[in-house]
Amino acid sequence: MDNNSHDGSQREVSFGRRTLLSAVSGVALGAALPVGTVTADDDSDDATVGPLTPQPATAGDGDVRSLNGTWEFTLSSSIDDQRTEWREEEVPGQWGYDDGGPDEWYPPEGQLGWYRRELEAPEGDGERLILRFDAVYSEAWVYLNGAEVGHHVGGYTPFEIDVTDHIEEGTNVLSVGVSQASASDDMAWGNVTGGIPRDVTLVSVPEVHVADYDVRTHLEGASATVDVETRVENASGAAVDATLDVTLSDPSGETVATAERSLSSLTGDSWEPSTTLEVTDPQTWNPEDPQLYTLELDLRTGDSTERVTQRVGIREIEVAGNELLLNGEAVTLRGVNWEEIHLPEHGHAVPPELTREDARRLKEANVNYVRTAHHPTSEPFLDACDELGLVVELEAPHTFVGRGRELHPEVAVSQTVETVERDKNRTSVCIWSIANESEWYDAFETAGQLTKEIDPTRPTKFSYDNYDPEDPWNDVFDLRSQHYPELRSGSTIDEYDDIDEPIMFGEYAHTYNYNGRELATDPGLRDQWGIPMERIWALCRAGDSVAGAAIWAGGDHLERWGEYRWGLLDRYRRPRPEYWHVKKVYSSVQVVETEWLGNGNALRLTLENQYEFVDLADRSIEFEGARSSGNRPIEAAPGERVTLTVPVADDRLELTVTHPRGHTVEHAVFTADSPESGNDLAPTGTALETDEETVWTTEGAQLSVDRNTGSVEILPEDGQEPPVVVGGPELALSPTESEASWDGPTIDHRPDDRTVTDVRVVENGETVAIDVEYAVATGTFVLRPLDGGVEVEYEFMLEEALDVREAGVALPVRDDLTTLSWRRESQWSTYPEDHIGRTEGTAVAFPSGTRPDHEDIRLYSDRPWKDDATSRGSNDFRGTKRNVYTAALVDDDGTGVHVHSDGDHHVRTQVRSESVDLIALDRSLSGTNPFDWMNRQPVLGEEPTIEAGETVSGSATFEISGSD
Repeated sequence: MDNNSHDGSQREVSFGRRTLLSAVSGVALGAALPVGTVTADDDSDDATVGPLTPQPATAGDGDVRSLNGTWEFTLSSSIDDQRTEWREEEVPGQWGYDDGGPDEWYPPEGQLGWYRRELEAPEGDGERLILRFDAVYSEAWVYLNGAEVGHHVGGYTPFEIDVTDHIEEGTNVLSVGVSQASASDDMAWGNVTGGIPRDVTLVSVPEVHVADYDVRTHLEGASATVDVETRVENASGAAVDATLDVTLSDPSGETVATAERSLSSLTGDSWEPSTTLEVTDPQTWNPEDPQLYTLELDLRTGDSTERVTQRVGIREIEVAGNELLLNGEAVTLRGVNWEEIHLPEHGHAVPPELTREDARRLKEANVNYVRTAHHPTSEPFLDACDELGLVVELEAPHTFVGRGRELHPEVAVSQTVETVERDKNRTSVCIWSIANESEWYDAFETAGQLTKEIDPTRPTKFSYDNYDPEDPWNDVFDLRSQHYPELRSGSTIDEYDDIDEPIMFGEYAHTYNYNGRELATDPGLRDQWGIPMERIWALCRAGDSVAGAAIWAGGDHLERWGEYRWGLLDRYRRPRPEYWHVKKVYSSVQVVETEWLGNGNALRLTLENQYEFVDLADRSIEFEGARSSGNRPIEAAPGERVTLTVPVADDRLELTVTHPRGHTVEHAVFTADSPESGNDLAPTGTALETDEETVWTTEGAQLSVDRNTGSVEILPEDGQEPPVVVGGPELALSPTESEASWDGPTIDHRPDDRTVTDVRVVENGETVAIDVEYAVATGTFVLRPLDGGVEVEYEFMLEEALDVREAGVALPVRDDLTTLSWRRESQWSTYPEDHIGRTEGTAVAFPSGTRPDHEDIRLYSDRPWKDDATSRGSNDFRGTKRNVYTAALVDDDGTGVHVHSDGDHHVRTQVRSESVDLIALDRSLSGTNPFDWMNRQPVLGEEPTIEAGETVSGSATFEISGSD
């Protein structure tokens, strides 16, 4: 379907600001009847979609009563089915989430989940009672004392019902029928089970109450205005005198502006007073210094006072030419896609304390922009974004519409309106996104126009995956969209430099996922991902029109089709290796140049302030190892560089930049000495001994080669038994993954059909050559005995063209050599101690002490991610260590094999059935993907194809050690 496609059978729909009239008659299972706020005595098919009644604060008249907790629950096609048995179910919650896997989540067609609980009527008269649901997935029928009082379609958006005239004195019975399938579900992301995943509340407000308000802030030089448009409703039926007091307090609690509005003889439905508050020298909200004011609306009528409060960040966001401006400053937002889901226990019913922790984890990764993929998150998550300083692109719950998912125009519009109305006053929400990767329909144009009518202060976006200047939605939405530039065939970031509007790369740096066999084979790919990510982000920052980019994805995702392990945080909220790379790449304090002076007595370094709002003086910068260690005030305005010289005590300097909230922004270590390989093994220079069966050494490590099989055994120089090397050498020639996979088995690095054709003594009798034929390659290994070890050279010609990710030599070693240690040249100077890419470290094959019986990846909650293991070893053990200087694979006594290199080899280890393979690689490319839109290799200038007739060659030096 092309971008301009439109189903002629779909009606044109027109919607007003306050009221949305549905053209659908009847209430049937799955009917596309959008209902926002419905009154209990509304017997028509019309439904009002508009603002939610503001909840009163604890101080003042009115009340908010939580209806969360244990409800009764049953599955039935009818509430009148008396044969059903009721069980307990928690609200918020999803009824099928704990019952097996995704295949068991989805109930039979026509079956509903019924929730019910008792509800005591509030005491007192003169109040309106509003029943509010923050979300029901995905179609709801609401009954009070057996009478239907409301209906709603929309799994992520809130709705409310005025039940004043239906609630009875004393005990009432509230029942909610929930269908997982609906018109909303047809357009949704697809990974939510049926249920009530967010809060349910009973709100009581005075008959004369605040029914709606819009807060808009504007910056005017060194001052600001806070405009408040309020709608006051009078449901008493009588004329009323009222007074509206508006108060604004600064972040410290001091009152900075007040206003009073008299509402004389208020009659009829509503009155809409407007108020403008002047603020001098405002403390603005931005992601680096998220200052929040408090707005209070006090509505006084007679003896009643209703208070409504709202946190307000004074900020302004706008599009100017090809820039996105926040408070007048052009921004390039450092983002991540975040789906609010907790896979182990809660599904989409994420408790507030957990979702706030998620926001904190993102902030501490130096993220300042979150795209909510692909639906509105809960309000507690957005509360945390307000407080922490995370710019939010809030996305309406429409994805892949027209691409296998059906459009329901009325529901598409109603869900958009409900999304905007809920969060129109929220500071962190800065961009409205109407849909994800969907085809274009009139309903989306209507949704975009209504969004601007409700909220003209924020830019809008149609999050499409492939930008075209002729796209019809460019006339409706403010921001342009492209997904996966640089990773998509034929798309580069620099081609968007000269477009006239700002562009957002809503998805741009996909973590690994679809190459499951490669990941099962080599978890080190997750560490290597940091290299292309760093390069791509640098291109984004350099792009004139790039306003922001978001990584896919922040966390793992589970749906009816399987589990997607693509998160920076896994399903148990453990950081994967990519999390650290994001923290480093997104750091707003970057060391861009270093120079050691004298004999390592001082370090000259240049810091770049990549913040967009704060000076470096606003961050704690500490040097450890300086002659005068401690916190050092350094000034540099946003975008500027500062060069300083730091006297150093012992050839080592440690830099730590700390955020005012206490987390580390940047951490780096600098040393004066360059790393060395430590390779001082020399050839023995002694002729080999030979007979008809064997070739062996008489000096150095005890090497023997079977002349019939080419199999090698090597013992330490002192002859300690048993042998350390127990076979091979083998050509490591790992193919790229040609088709998508989500899991193991591992990819064998050994080519098929190994045949030894000759074993020869060469180079004046001091070296042995082993000629080998494989199904895909023919060549020779040359083993050169060294004092204490052996050098293995290889050269093989390919018999056919192959896409090769890895090439090198593998040595099979004893099966009790299961401890790997290394020192390497790394992407960063510092890592967490449990990061598989750390510069130096030690890894064991099976940290739990037991070898698993599976090659596929399995996640565990009781250990660090590095210690998750397959039968081939732990993530830490079997992940490639790139650019090693030394690496050692040893047993508990220290006996084993050491690899010596100048930093140009990569080492990987793998447990096999009767041995462990130590693989020294001259070639180790980034991971592959079968889709054209996610290819990392061109970013790094990598070419996987080796043509027929070309050779792969290299060498590696191995030291054989005895016990310590």
